[in-house]
Amino acid sequence: MSPSSEWVSLGEAARIVGVHPATIRNWAERGELPFRRTPGGHRRFRRSDLKQWIATHPTQVYPHEAQLVVQSALGRLRLEVADRRKLAAEDWYRKMTDEGRDKMRQHGLRLMDGLIRHLSSPRESGGIALAKDIGITYGRLLRGEGLSLSEALHGYLYFSDFLLEAMLEMAETNAGRAAINWNDMLRELHRFTRQILVSMIEVYDS
Repeated sequence: MSPSSEWVSLGEAARIVGVHPATIRNWAERGELPFRRTPGGHRRFRRSDLKQWIATHPTQVYPHEAQLVVQSALGRLRLEVADRRKLAAEDWYRKMTDEGRDKMRQHGLRLMDGLIRHLSSPRESGGIALAKDIGITYGRLLRGEGLSLSEALHGYLYFSDFLLEAMLEMAETNAGRAAINWNDMLRELHRFTRQILVSMIEVYDS
């Protein structure tokens, strides 16, 4: 390999590591990934540094990928909600008031935002504490709407399944991107959504 081919562009570095170019740029700006600049001001990254990064960050999860998972789930969900006949067939949905449904949608956006932060940085985002709070909020709201625990769980799982399907589809589509540990990402998704579920149950048990 020639000395010049050892150094690669931002786009090529992103392809090698398997993340969005903006993620590589953020790491470089924070001093986490070494680089040099060309006379024209462009960043260049050394292949050996990129390989070292991959080897030492096997469980890193990335903001871009986390956002894509959530956006995909939201897209699926919008299509599902657009067909009101499907939701109208669900006992838990028919039992809720319009006000209750609106509140659930609002809290759902908070859930999605918190999930992005958690998947992006599981150890630092406070995501599990947020998931617990969301679960308590859901539990109180659904119990106040007169739903039984069984109905509340059916409603929650109806929507959380969209997240799981979006994650599995992305994992299959991007299986060759070695730097993305989809098993870890799926594990963190399960951890987050499970905490919401547990907190909902605790509200009903209290």
